[in-house]
Amino acid sequence: MTRIHPAGWSTRYVDLRTGARLALDEWPSAGPRVVFLHATGFSRGCWRPHATRLAPSTTPTLVDLRGHGASSKPPDPYRWSYFVEDLVGLMESEDWQDVVLCGHSVGGATAIQVAARLPHRIRALVLLEPVVPAAPAQIQQNRESGLVERTRRRRNSWTTRAEAAAYLRARPPYDSWDPDLFDGWIETGIVAADAGVELACPPSVEASVFAETRHSTAREDLGLVVAPTMVVRATGARGMPSTCEPSVARRINLARELVVEGSGHFLPLEDVKLVVRVVADALSGQLNT
Repeated sequence: MTRIHPAGWSTRYVDLRTGARLALDEWPSAGPRVVFLHATGFSRGCWRPHATRLAPSTTPTLVDLRGHGASSKPPDPYRWSYFVEDLVGLMESEDWQDVVLCGHSVGGATAIQVAARLPHRIRALVLLEPVVPAAPAQIQQNRESGLVERTRRRRNSWTTRAEAAAYLRARPPYDSWDPDLFDGWIETGIVAADAGVELACPPSVEASVFAETRHSTAREDLGLVVAPTMVVRATGARGMPSTCEPSVARRINLARELVVEGSGHFLPLEDVKLVVRVVADALSGQLNT
């Protein structure tokens, strides 16, 4: 089933051999494909402002990872390798070529691993605060911080979509997001429930993703990435600290790094123009120089 949105994109669903069903927003073909991968707990709607600006010369494709948005939600665990297997299966089944892969947070970690497995399909990588664990000790520290249990207890239901939007907009990290981006996320990140509305990514799924960080191979795969890459890293001065250690760009052969002063982990959701500019550089081949 494909649904055409008045703003020009269509939403469709792809069933994969992994057993997952992924929801995609896709614009009419106007150039190279740019595939956007969101962070844990979010959804494809976060990328609509970026995609709208790029649509006149590209083919933006926004993907809901399994467990998120309108994609299928199989039982726990949500190991990061499952996201990679889904994306590899999607790109192969659709025969996507010459792709610019743009990922934020866990989406960035997924992009690294996909690029390592499908180098012949990737034109360039844009990694926005990718989660690349520095060491097992750091992962254990994060687990002991209580993040997983706090996530499981987060509020998950409201009477109306408007009530949910007002509640979330007043709280970090949503309070600093670009307004159009927040609206796009609400459209895909809040869904109807039996007694009102709820998060499209259940807290149990989000908590499972956090708990499975130790299974990520993103750090080991950095040396296998051959595509020109831009790593956009925060200084941790705003909101959540950076999840991308300084050595990431140095471990990729054709990588450049952009450090955004005064920023935090959610910078791609606060500065749409910056992301669009970096993606445009990747499309023009400027990351090769």
